[in-house]
Amino acid sequence: METIQPDRRWAFTALLFSTMGVGTFIAASLGIIAVVFIADLGISRAQLGFVFAINTVGAAVLSPVVGRITDKIGGRAALIVVALAAAGSFLILGVAGSLIVLAIGSAVGAVAQAGANPATNKLIAEDLPAGAQGITIGIKQSGVQAFIFAGGLIVPSMALAWGRVSAYVMLAVVSVIVAITGAWFLPKQTKDHEARIGSSPSESLPAAIWWITAYGFLLGFSGSATVMFALFTTESLGKSIVVGGAVAAVVGLTAMPARILWARHAERRHAFRSSLLIISLLAVLASFALLGAGAGYWWLIWVGAVLTGIGPSSWNSVGMLGLIIFAGPRAAGHASGVILFGFLIGLGIGPPLFGWMVDVSGSYTGVWMSSLAAAIAGMLVMVAWKPPERAVPLGDTGAPKRPGR
Repeated sequence: METIQPDRRWAFTALLFSTMGVGTFIAASLGIIAVVFIADLGISRAQLGFVFAINTVGAAVLSPVVGRITDKIGGRAALIVVALAAAGSFLILGVAGSLIVLAIGSAVGAVAQAGANPATNKLIAEDLPAGAQGITIGIKQSGVQAFIFAGGLIVPSMALAWGRVSAYVMLAVVSVIVAITGAWFLPKQTKDHEARIGSSPSESLPAAIWWITAYGFLLGFSGSATVMFALFTTESLGKSIVVGGAVAAVVGLTAMPARILWARHAERRHAFRSSLLIISLLAVLASFALLGAGAGYWWLIWVGAVLTGIGPSSWNSVGMLGLIIFAGPRAAGHASGVILFGFLIGLGIGPPLFGWMVDVSGSYTGVWMSSLAAAIAGMLVMVAWKPPERAVPLGDTGAPKRPGR
């Protein structure tokens, strides 16, 4: 088993945490300052939802291919590509003066979105032993929400004070730093390792991966309503753009520890299926809270944000642990790509549909009802699934050791 030395595991985890943050924040940033994009470019909510979908659905389509490529080139090279693609996407979004350029920036970001999980999961499978993987997966998955939390507080303020270019240039610089750090810190693969570690194109994935994929699609669709939180807060509840950003930030703030604790709990207690079942129940409760906020109890938006953070926004950490448990290190990239395909399709089709629903009806009720229905369906998937025992020894990669740094 390839290992990062124990005294360097926190630095390794911090790098994966940052990679997940920059790789996935592209789509989230569109929702956080949605009002700014709509005002600057004169586009509708549905058009902005379409731009969001280019990133998420594009990433979904790319994910299976990117997953296999990650198995071939290894986690180190894949991580560097993710960070550089994120940097390019942020720069394009910052300078975009039209819907077309905005769409191009979102498409470039799809590469980063598609590669973030396969790259980081591959590195964990390659370089960490069993017992250390759950906590690392939880922490690196919390990087997504950490960037949403920080971005929800910082990006709207920067965009209002100095324009969105300044905010996106800052994000691009952070992405480049991640790429440079990955190139310096991560151990290089040997040619022998490259030849043996990747999954074969003919290898089939276990049935468990397809169950997780179905669940991910439903929770992705349900959770995609999160992109509407800031607009809902400003348009329906009459609050400022800063408050709207703060609502999105609360989702990130609560999801950070939740992702860590869910993954640790699922690994230590062998509670993979029950964890996902509870997470989908929390998604149901979040939808009810948002319906209540729209009905006049505006403070329930904060309850909905917290429930979303500890619920549907945290399922990924358990799902990513599951793919390593059931697919093993050899196919970590491939399994990541398949699960992400389902999740990102669900995540991508929600925003344009939800934006259209609000444009037509002038109400967010249909959005929260749709999210509720998908969350209930996710619960039913977990009720029906009977997962097998651990399928692959986590420590067996079949690859020679390479020196850890």
